[in-house]
Amino acid sequence: MKVLVLGNVHPKGLDILTAFADVTVLPEPVARDDVLAHIGDVDGMLHKVGRIDAEIIAGQSRLRVIARHGVGLDDLDLRSIATAGIPVSTTETANSNAVAEATVGYALSLLRHFGRADDMVKHDHSWARESLMGRELSNCTVGVVGYGRIGRLVAGYLAAFGADVLINDDNDAALTDIPYRAASLDELLRTSDVVSLHCPLTPKTRHLIDGPRLKLMHEHAVLINTARGALIDQDALAEALTERAIGGAALDVFEAEPPNFDDPLFACPNLITTPHVAAMTFEAQTAMAVQAASEIRKVLVEGREPSNNVATTE
Repeated sequence: MKVLVLGNVHPKGLDILTAFADVTVLPEPVARDDVLAHIGDVDGMLHKVGRIDAEIIAGQSRLRVIARHGVGLDDLDLRSIATAGIPVSTTETANSNAVAEATVGYALSLLRHFGRADDMVKHDHSWARESLMGRELSNCTVGVVGYGRIGRLVAGYLAAFGADVLINDDNDAALTDIPYRAASLDELLRTSDVVSLHCPLTPKTRHLIDGPRLKLMHEHAVLINTARGALIDQDALAEALTERAIGGAALDVFEAEPPNFDDPLFACPNLITTPHVAAMTFEAQTAMAVQAASEIRKVLVEGREPSNNVATTE
């Protein structure tokens, strides 16, 4: 029995797999040619990074399960996978708390200018505190776009600070009996001091936050993205930040990763950037590896269905 692991995962996950299978790990960055070279005779795949498209799926002969190390699905051609009869599981809750906590950190850093303050002291040797006047979350309206597991946690954490929370979600069922006010996306953008994105990347949500929508935000509002980079039109964001049309942004994710560091976006002083680390905690990385490996064991060894199969031909 063979399992292919795409990306660097916690050893506890690998321990589960090596107990019953011959395991091949393709370290990051995962090369497409390497995936094609190995896909032909593997029974299970633990997928952390890399695009899995129709050609790769066509190259498999006995793949019985793909277990995602995370919840994002935009790197998987789900239609081709489902057509081949291969289930796809996700680690639904493993990284939710880590990402939600990181979001709170980005909000505080933007509102209190911690990044600029650190640079001022260490590099400029300046003590010009008056230029760093910030705002308190307790006096802010926070707009949460996407009310799934992470969005719910973020809303609760920020409400605990005393913030007024607005929620936007395309799924009306997600907005039933919520303790916050639901709002249209445009209303949320117009009225929020902090906007945080927690929705999946789909054809409908690609560049959800574009130039016209950025213009709806007020000049002191800040934007946080810990979900998927392509939710935001990065060129439009660079323009808005350069013109100081909004107060700032924090990006943990980008349209291409790693991004083009010559992009004008990275010259914006009112921007916080991190290299997709919102879920990079010991707890989350361990849980994702263990949960994904356990799903593969469930299918290959126990002969059971995965806990959640998100592969669909729709």
